[in-house]
Amino acid sequence: MKSFSRFLIQYSPVRLPVKVGDCLFASQQRCRLRFSVKRFRASLAIVMAIYALGSGLSLAQDELDDYWMKSYEMREKMVQDKFRPRYHFLPPEGRWNDINGAVFYKGRYHIGYLQKISNGRGIRDFSSWQHISSRDLLHWRYHKASLREPFDGLYGDYFNSGDVMEGTDVPTIITNMPRHGIVVYQSFDDNLDEWVPLPQNPVIPVAPGELGKQKRSAVYPECMIFDPSGWKEGDTYYALIGSKNYRPGYEGDSTSLFKSKDLANWEYVGPFYKSERKWTEEIEDCACSNFFPFGDKHMLLMHTHRPYSKAQYYIGRYENERFYPEINGQLSRSGTMLSGPETLIDDRGRRIFWGWLSDARHRGDARGWESIMTLPWHFSPAEDNTLLIDPVEELQTLRYKERRHADLSIAKGNVVVVDGFSGNCMEIKLRLESEDATRFGLKLFCSPNLEEETVITYDRAEQQFVIDFEKASEKEIKYYVGGGGVLEKGNLKQRVPFSLEGPAALDLDIFVDKSVIEIFVNSRICLVQRVYPTREDSTQFRLFSEDGNIRASQLFKWEMDATNPW
Repeated sequence: MKSFSRFLIQYSPVRLPVKVGDCLFASQQRCRLRFSVKRFRASLAIVMAIYALGSGLSLAQDELDDYWMKSYEMREKMVQDKFRPRYHFLPPEGRWNDINGAVFYKGRYHIGYLQKISNGRGIRDFSSWQHISSRDLLHWRYHKASLREPFDGLYGDYFNSGDVMEGTDVPTIITNMPRHGIVVYQSFDDNLDEWVPLPQNPVIPVAPGELGKQKRSAVYPECMIFDPSGWKEGDTYYALIGSKNYRPGYEGDSTSLFKSKDLANWEYVGPFYKSERKWTEEIEDCACSNFFPFGDKHMLLMHTHRPYSKAQYYIGRYENERFYPEINGQLSRSGTMLSGPETLIDDRGRRIFWGWLSDARHRGDARGWESIMTLPWHFSPAEDNTLLIDPVEELQTLRYKERRHADLSIAKGNVVVVDGFSGNCMEIKLRLESEDATRFGLKLFCSPNLEEETVITYDRAEQQFVIDFEKASEKEIKYYVGGGGVLEKGNLKQRVPFSLEGPAALDLDIFVDKSVIEIFVNSRICLVQRVYPTREDSTQFRLFSEDGNIRASQLFKWEMDATNPW
């Protein structure tokens, strides 16, 4: 039965879960469905029949036909899902989180992500590093999984997040395997299809000589063994290990620096940086770290679990194996659903960013998929080493059916429907200039009578954007924002600080894709929001001003071509 179970996970083409005893087994890219006992037994019989082929046994054609029909019905269901994005990457099916191991190698962009499959109640999820690659950042092909439970032991010895280390001669993954510790893999083929573990794994154990039961290291008591990242500097490898450091005085988000000459033997250096409460709360942490040169400085990018899941960064000095933050920036706020950040440097010297966007709808919704990636963002330093954020130029190749609109003047208290700019899979560019207004903005996914609308308001007095998604959907939806937090009706607003001084205008590049909105503002921030409009007529685009006059100019709209197969 053990070999059959492993067969189910690694080789079965069946896109349906199969319950065996108390565990739920499925292939790495399969969605989760609930079955009656009758349907479960039928599905199990199909999988066992397919498995039997390897033993020379026969397979009843009607059972195989039943499997193909279930696969067809699943695909049809997802094709018809009005919330499933068309040009934001998401797996063909299933549940996933955390982008990992992004690297540009021999002409291709490679990304990993954690595919999650339930092992049953009270047991850790099965988790593998799925592997995709692209030449254009838009169209992705699948490789075999980079990593999947290589050790003996309890089922569910899954992988956490990790990194492809920057600057190495050989592509090198550093990641964490709970209960074991930090592990290292290397690839020696051009497509990065095969990853070879170091014989010394785990190179940084949780506990010596036995399986650990906690993240905190028994070998390095100041350190949490969790979510590593790394780079090579000269002849030395460096790794940031864990999301906390327990040395007194380093409360809050922090991480631990290790170094090695051979990837197998690691020396603990100490806490990598000291956080300050003027920027972050003590409950915050530094997970999914990513550290790299940025202009004349360095950037430390991270995922934070509490008080809600988010992505943030520091820019500062890196000297003598220590990082000194000078700027803190937030890439997401409560309600954004953006976390799990990852970047790579490509052959043009561009720093490309992706984030994981979770779904607000509860996991219990039987829809066959969950979570998407942001569009690829281009990070670049301004003259003062602050962060500039733009959509990658490759996205322009998805545009078609261009529409232009004459400039608009919008008086106090007015709302204007922009003709020809309706849609739910599009890009819109425009400039908004305030003559004397302090509260103005735009509305997306509007129904004609405003039963549904998503309102984005810029408040000059408060120097912030407010995204109001109270009426984004007629269906009542809960936003599970991480850290135990939930946003519900009456509190569905996202607030994003943004300073606009003097006569400066808002240059907006707006991407709309079924259930996700990304708005790049003046190359400085990106507003991100998941919404779920239910009405077929919720497609209007409107501009408004509450308390003064504004002018809209340079209005362009394009339909956007799909890159996902369904």
